[in-house]
Amino acid sequence: MKIGEYLTMMNKLYRIFLIGLLISGCSKDTCKDVDRGVYIYPEKPSGITFLEALEFYKIPDNIVQCIYTDKLLQTCISYPEISLIWTRNSLQQGFDYVKKICNGFGELLSRSDAYPAIVIAYKQLKIEGDWNTWTDLEIGHYMFNIIYHELFLAQNEILKSLTKAQKLELFQLALDNQKQKFELRVEYYPITGMESSLAILSRIMYNDQYPPFMEEYSNRELLRVHIDVIKILDSDLVDIITNLSEEYLIMLKN
Repeated sequence: MKIGEYLTMMNKLYRIFLIGLLISGCSKDTCKDVDRGVYIYPEKPSGITFLEALEFYKIPDNIVQCIYTDKLLQTCISYPEISLIWTRNSLQQGFDYVKKICNGFGELLSRSDAYPAIVIAYKQLKIEGDWNTWTDLEIGHYMFNIIYHELFLAQNEILKSLTKAQKLELFQLALDNQKQKFELRVEYYPITGMESSLAILSRIMYNDQYPPFMEEYSNRELLRVHIDVIKILDSDLVDIITNLSEEYLIMLKN
């Protein structure tokens, strides 16, 4: 065999070898040896600062990318510092703050199957609790858990990805839950407790540019504030959003 032919053959073999390595690397399951269940946050060591604790709770990249979506939702809801949502001026600002420090939030919202996972969990939550048997602390945790699920569903990463059937499903669910909250508003669901469900309804109508809603939006600054940051500063908005939602739902079903 001539040298030229030999070199040509070796080049072909080398290319075949590289292609084989590439295919092997692409087909490798990077999550094969990773626990894909709910991430168990390690217990915070004593003596570390708040900022060190936030870094300590970050989920390793190779794990957060592999956790099953329904388990990732549970991982986010059980984030040790999720209560920081309440330390900002509005629910959206609080959510955005926790999203920056908990990498599970962004990962969840980027998943194409995030909505089904979240709504399945949301459907299992009952607005009416066992109030007579719970302590005030247990009641607070119960209500916060519902609000956290609704905050995920109120994000535009979720809302703008919905099919028509999914939008109808979520809108009906959120409206039904909002009505239950309203009935319980005196003792258990003040306006703060209704903001997240109202946000789902109002943001869907806003994203769809529903004309009657957009008329109110253009005339009411505090409605625009609610859309942006999930905060009700005018109690009249509760009835306005709910009534418009009833009308919009009829249109959505047709």
